[in-house]
Amino acid sequence: MNMGKRTVSVLLVLISTLTMIFTAFTAMPVEAKAATPITIVIDPGHGGVGERNLGAQYNGFSEKELTLQLATALKAELEKYDNVTVLLTRTTDTILSLDSRAEYAKNVGADFVYSIHFNASAEHEFYGSEVWTSTFGNYYQRGKDFGEIVSAEWNKLGLYQKGVKTRIGNKGQDYYGIIRGCVSRGVPCVILEHAYLDHDYDVALLRTSGFINKLAVCDATAIAKYYNLKSTATGADYTGFTYEHSKKPYGRLYQDETGPETCNISVLAQDEASGNILVEMTTHDSQSPVIYFSYSYDGGKTYSVLQMWDRTKDTQSFNIKVPSGTANPVIVCRSYNNYEKMSESSPVQVTGSFNY
Repeated sequence: MNMGKRTVSVLLVLISTLTMIFTAFTAMPVEAKAATPITIVIDPGHGGVGERNLGAQYNGFSEKELTLQLATALKAELEKYDNVTVLLTRTTDTILSLDSRAEYAKNVGADFVYSIHFNASAEHEFYGSEVWTSTFGNYYQRGKDFGEIVSAEWNKLGLYQKGVKTRIGNKGQDYYGIIRGCVSRGVPCVILEHAYLDHDYDVALLRTSGFINKLAVCDATAIAKYYNLKSTATGADYTGFTYEHSKKPYGRLYQDETGPETCNISVLAQDEASGNILVEMTTHDSQSPVIYFSYSYDGGKTYSVLQMWDRTKDTQSFNIKVPSGTANPVIVCRSYNNYEKMSESSPVQVTGSFNY
């Protein structure tokens, strides 16, 4: 009888122990947020005099100046929230190595680094906002989660959203030095590319009154939502904000190096009297979302500016207006994924003289 009780007792203890272990394991959050108070490091990208480390220089804008302006405004916005210490890697027009920025973040005990940037492209075709994060494990997950939150805030300002992306260098590490340096020191980091300085769509927004301050509010709101912060000063309260966690990868997430697998077009209708041609386009990319398209009516000699593609659909129709006097136009279309990789359709000949 005593042996039976002892056996039952041992079994109960074992079951209880296993239950606690299992409960502790299953209750562990997907991403454990930093306990308040938190330390945020804002890194104004670039900085320097002469020709060194200026960043993008277009349309009267200097990236090194905009990043510092935005970082300073973001610091002021974040400091309105409770239990937050906000530090900048630079406060003047100073050249800093990427490694020294990451080392600074580690030394001050940063919970997260937000590297502030503006964009430009060699083609001067692209526009919109994007977030770059680490390709590795929890660092990817935290960057992806934050990236989705801040993208939603930017979208409210009319900025086109290109998404959250990763890029790997030749040695299998994160390509971008600030991310690589922070991750090697155990600090999550994202690069926030707010807008393009060389494209009219974004430049028009940047030139609106108070736009940099609006970006600062967006960034601060996203950080507050991510960390469930509240502000006694303003009454803002994001302690109840929730979001769906992204999946943590167990290997490297390589960048997409190829264009969409499918890019086909057909002509649905034409009206020579008005110069309009209705085109249906089907495009799909299994690795990355398709976000832009462009079209040509002269067989690919010239193309339209990049148009926004409805990324919820594979097939859409749109109108092409050819210039008066165009005879027998040849329609060609291109589709681009959010890594800016392009695919081109086969040409479609349209018979007719478009005189109007």
